[in-house]
Parts: sequence; C-alpha cells; structure tokens
Amino acid sequence: MNKYIIVIVWLLLPYLAISQGGIVVDGANFNVEAGTQVRVEGGGVTNQSGGDIDNEGNIYLDLDWVQNGGLSTYTGGGWMWFEGTGNQSLFSAGALVVPRLRVDNGQRLVLLSPVTVSTQVDLMTNGNIELGANDLTINPGGTIVNYNAANFVVTNGTGSLKQEVAGANVVFPVGETIYNPATLNNAGTTDNISVRVVDQVQTGYPVGGVEIEGVVGKAWFIEEDITGGSDVTLTLQWDTGDELPNFDRTVSGISHWTTSVWDRSPTWTNATNVGGTSWTQTRTGITYFSPFAVEDIQQDLPVELLDFTAKRVNADEVQLDWSTATEINNKGFEVQRMLANELEFETFAWVDGAGTTTDIQNYDLLDENNYSGTSYYRLKQVDNDGTFTYSQIRAVDGIENVGNITVFPNPTETFLNIRFAEVESTEVTIRVYAADGKLVINRTEALTANQTIRLEETQHFAAGAYLIQMVFDDGTAQTKRFIKSRN
Repeated sequence: MNKYIIVIVWLLLPYLAISQGGIVVDGANFNVEAGTQVRVEGGGVTNQSGGDIDNEGNIYLDLDWVQNGGLSTYTGGGWMWFEGTGNQSLFSAGALVVPRLRVDNGQRLVLLSPVTVSTQVDLMTNGNIELGANDLTINPGGTIVNYNAANFVVTNGTGSLKQEVAGANVVFPVGETIYNPATLNNAGTTDNISVRVVDQVQTGYPVGGVEIEGVVGKAWFIEEDITGGSDVTLTLQWDTGDELPNFDRTVSGISHWTTSVWDRSPTWTNATNVGGTSWTQTRTGITYFSPFAVEDIQQDLPVELLDFTAKRVNADEVQLDWSTATEINNKGFEVQRMLANELEFETFAWVDGAGTTTDIQNYDLLDENNYSGTSYYRLKQVDNDGTFTYSQIRAVDGIENVGNITVFPNPTETFLNIRFAEVESTEVTIRVYAADGKLVINRTEALTANQTIRLEETQHFAAGAYLIQMVFDDGTAQTKRFIKSRN
C-alpha cells in the first residue's frame, strides 16, 4: 500500500476539519498542526497498518480510539479529546503514550489496554476513566486535574492509577463505586506508586473473610515500583455511607496488612471532616506497601488482639484462630456463635487466657458446625475483674448442597472434597472445566453412600472459577461451580 500524507495546516485562523463517520489512518501520515481542531462527528479514530498520527492540535471524538498494530504511532503535544454522549473506549495493541487526554462526555472513558499519559489527564469535571484490568500511568511531571466526587478514576478491576510521588502531596482521585481518594507524600526516595480501591475489607489477603462491622468498607491497594526507600504519609478519604455497623470514627485510624496480620498500631484519633459527609484519616512513616483500611480502636481488645479468623475446613467443622501481642489480667475468652436464623450470640466454648504477658499468645478452637447457612463468630474477652470487651465479628458460610452432594471447601486453596450422601448409583464420572471451557479433570469413581471423594489435583490449579460436572451411571447429572483461591 502506498503511504500518503494528510496535513491539516493552520492558515490565518485555526482550521477546523470535520469528519463524519470516523477517521481511519491506514498506513498513512496524519498531521494535525498546532491550533487546529479536528472534530470526528459520529465516529472515532482507527490508526492501523503502520499509520502515524502527529497531533499538535485537538482531536475531538464522538466514539472510540483504536490503535492496531505495534508499528502504528501517536505523537504530538495536542489533546486527544473524548466528547461523545455515552461511554467511549481507548485501545492500543502496543504501548501507547498520550501527551494530553481529556474526558468530556459526561460518562466514562473505558480503557481496554494500559495507557500512559506524559503531560496531563483532564477530567473536566465531566467524566470518569474506567480502568478495569488496565493501568493508567501518569509519567513524572504529569498531572491529573478537574476531578471531584462525581468525576474520578474508577478502579473496578485489577488496574491502578500510577503516579510519581515525592516530597509534595499527590492526590490519587480513585474509587470503585464512589469517590475514595488517597493522598500520598513521600519524604523518602521518589518512586512511582500505584493505587486502587475495592469496596470491601477482608480479614486477610489474598484470602480471607469479609469484614462486616467496625471498619470503613473500603480497602486501598497501594504498591511502589522500587521496593524500599519510601517514607510516606498517607491520607485516605471515605463517605459516611461507607462506614459499616459499629464503626466509631472518633477513635479510628489506618491499619495496614503485613503479610500475615493487620498492623493495627496507628494513632487512634477523631476522623477529620473535609466537607459534608466526607472524612479522612492519616498515617505517617509508611515504608512498605500492601492493602490499607480504616478501622476503629474496637478492633483491638484490651489484650491487644493481633488477629481473629474463622474458616470452614469441611462440612462439619469451623476452625477459629486468634493471637494476642500482650495480655494484662486476661482471664480468658468466651467463644460465641450466632447462626443466620438466630437473633443473638450464644457462648459455646471457653478458652483460658494467659493472665499477664508481653509474649505473643496463639489460640485455636475447632467448632463442630454443619450449619448450611452463614455462621457468625466473636470473642468475648474477660478480665480477672469481670470487665469484658467484644472482638470483631467473623462470618463463615456453610456448605452448599447440590441435591444430595456437598462440595467443600469453597473457595478452596488446595484440594476439593465431594461428599455424596444417599445415592443409588454405583459409579460417577467427575469432570472439571476451567473458565475457558478446557477439561482439566476427567475421571470415574466407584460410589457408595456417604462417600467423600477428594480431588487433590485442584491444589495445582490457577486461581479462578471452575465448573464441576458429576455424571452418574443412571444417566443423571449435577453441576456445581467452585472457586480456586491462590495458595
């Protein structure tokens, strides 16, 4: 194909080129001179087959930008300007650097691939950028402007907003469903830092139950490009509606997940009101990164509870584990449970405390519980003088039955059990399919009543959703979905 050159020049006045139905740069050079405005009405731009777009002016789009092929390039210091009336998308098959990016459509610009902006992202208080699984990177010296509670970067997947952070405040205007920005100031070594927000807090990461009270229902995932050297002051913002039951913002702070436990050692203070129903908390001296959450002091018992987890290990048992950093006059713990169909907690076990100690103490208890619904657990820590304090509540799902079949644990980190209750068949074929439809297990087993078959292979599976199909020798079949968590 012969390349041709399209040059839009600036005459005595800025020249406005209007194209209806879209522009396709197919192996061509497309140059937009400074001061020139190109308006693509009712369409978008496709750059392909080694096309070169040099934009020194403004390119307005009603629809999408598509850049196919690694040889196609986009350069120039002008604005790529999305001004349609609905959601628009931006895709590039190769690395794409956009000097200036504007969202002015009153809706969303959806990233279908990672995008780097070298100079400025402008939300014009009239649009959002949805990341999905893709990062939005702003190069050092670049900025993001004109964001607010209605117009921000939507972190609805694994994608993050990445910016350089040095010794000045840098705002990350992010949120999953509502605006939950983070502000970072790095007194240490300048680094590129990524931030995203999710709409729940877990008891542990990457696998854990969901916190249901005493916290702000948001978790901020923060990572640095180069490990070490940072000294960050972090401020997190939330709305009153984000606060879960029994959260007390007057004695709250930022907690930090540290590989195996939550570091709950902030300064517990009254949250700062930043206007209307919005609040912030700040933590200083952060030198490494992972999930962060806003909790209240009630997370810690007088004995300084480090962690409390509840996890179903099979259809009939729930494992409870907790640990303390220090204990003063700790008589012990009443372990309490409430089922989903009950109205109040009841004590079902007692565990002696260590009295007074500064050594870490680890406790565990196995609860015989085959309830098929959700069970709730809490600790009632009792001092020698009779005073007591409650822990956070932990929720544990029951085992879901499919007909006369029980599949557990679900989610699973390692193996998967299938328990067959009253069955008439003498043989079952078990097939497991990955999300892409690939058959990953196919085997036939002899079958008796109340038999449990263990699938050891699942411990080697990648994390994700799987479908298990059980076909019996009488011609009937049942299916069940299960989740494989990371090991």
